[in-house]
Amino acid sequence: MSGGKRFDFDLTTLRLFEAAVRLGSISAAAEEQNIAISAVSRRLSDMEYRLGTALLYREVRGVDVTPAGAAMLGHARGLLRLASRASEDMKDYIDGSQGVIRVAANPSAVSQFLPDVFQSFRAENPSVRFELKEMISDAIVRDIRDSHVDIGIFAGMVPHSEIETFPFSEDRLCAVVAKTHPLASKDVSFAELAAYPYIALEDGSSLSVQLERLAEEMGATLNVAVRVRSFDSVRQLASRDIGFGVLPRAVAAPYAKSDGLCLIEFDEPWAKRSFLIGVRERAALSKSSERFLMHMLNQVKN
Repeated sequence: MSGGKRFDFDLTTLRLFEAAVRLGSISAAAEEQNIAISAVSRRLSDMEYRLGTALLYREVRGVDVTPAGAAMLGHARGLLRLASRASEDMKDYIDGSQGVIRVAANPSAVSQFLPDVFQSFRAENPSVRFELKEMISDAIVRDIRDSHVDIGIFAGMVPHSEIETFPFSEDRLCAVVAKTHPLASKDVSFAELAAYPYIALEDGSSLSVQLERLAEEMGATLNVAVRVRSFDSVRQLASRDIGFGVLPRAVAAPYAKSDGLCLIEFDEPWAKRSFLIGVRERAALSKSSERFLMHMLNQVKN
């Protein structure tokens, strides 16, 4: 290309060039592509002008490729194959049968709700993939707002005014203590339990923030013995009487017997938590993400 100019390849023109070579005629290419002969001729001439070299020998009986045209033909066919493949792939994404759905959820949602939701959705949409990020609720709302994820599930108590939200599910919290704990098997309030060593989740988790606020409202200060990152760690340390932990009941109950734990139920309004589904803008969701959102909302109704 003279002068070092850049030539941007136009797929329509490349398609016409390939058809003209394959059919041996500009008029045949025009008929196949349903474009006027004059428009095809003009596009091909313009491509040659911008490249700075002839691509076609124009003869009475039709056209043939020049050496430069033969080299260009190989590139054109490669680009057209890639474009065709991209188009086919996008059809799957557009109709929702394939695609990658970026989901963020807090640990409670990951443990309690998402395994069944993923399983039932993938049974009907086996080609859809999920990219799951386990995060604290505040970070989930930020990632939704900044379009880093398509759909988020988080604790309803966190601020979320800048995104669209939908009610999803609820859980109940309970305390977990070793069977040797002084309050094991007793009917106690959180205020009574707060005087004992506490196994806390990492700073910033919605559950950790909720319990710290609750203790402050009661005029108490939680005696944090250790901070951990997972529900499993809370259970394991509680079973060794390091302190008490607070977990979703659905997460703790299945392991209580094997972990040697006693569950303390809280008959208090704060122990019931709500979860929300959040998206930045529902109208902008991909078809596969919209389908997954509808799947979750239908489960709420049922």
